[in-house]
Amino acid sequence: MRNTKIAIFDIDKTIIRTDSMFQFVHYGVRRYPGQSWRLPVIALHTLMFKAGLMSVERVKRSYFKGIERMTEEDLSHFFDSRLRKAIFAEASVEMQHRKEAGYHVLLVTASPHAYMKYFENFPWVDHVIGTELVRHDQGYTCTVEGLNCKGEEKVRRIQAYLDQKGMVIDYDQSCAYSDSLSDMPVMQLVAQRYFINRHVPETEALSWGK
Repeated sequence: MRNTKIAIFDIDKTIIRTDSMFQFVHYGVRRYPGQSWRLPVIALHTLMFKAGLMSVERVKRSYFKGIERMTEEDLSHFFDSRLRKAIFAEASVEMQHRKEAGYHVLLVTASPHAYMKYFENFPWVDHVIGTELVRHDQGYTCTVEGLNCKGEEKVRRIQAYLDQKGMVIDYDQSCAYSDSLSDMPVMQLVAQRYFINRHVPETEALSWGK
């Protein structure tokens, strides 16, 4: 196991300005207008989730139902037309600088790996970890495989990936970036902790896109 400098980035509202889940719903309805009837269902399930009446995995099935009609070309087009254009310039520069400084750049998100995987097309991104959706021969389903990749589950996925690669986090040299307090378990893995566009005690606040 080799000690490695790791730079861990959340994606939604950290690397990109927006929440990709809402962008995905909007994109799906624009691409397949016949799916617009699902919008009230999504709204209802969102309210049920906020009221504690529905699991996060179940509500995500509503948001990502449209993926069952999409090809890889659709998902690639979604990334290029929506997510790539939403990247904070500061985030892009930061990832490139970390890569040039010898860091292993790891993106970890609660959003689906199905479309976040295209971040690996950038030469400064080593790997992307996200919520997995069940696949079959025809493509993705909207069913979450395993657990939603958030909080402690992010830590578990990171550790599993590092074990597979034979790497151990160099705590003092490593860093993490997020906009969300739900990522505090990830922040505990590293010494350098950065929150994007918010102040959190014992971390550094970075203003991006202001």
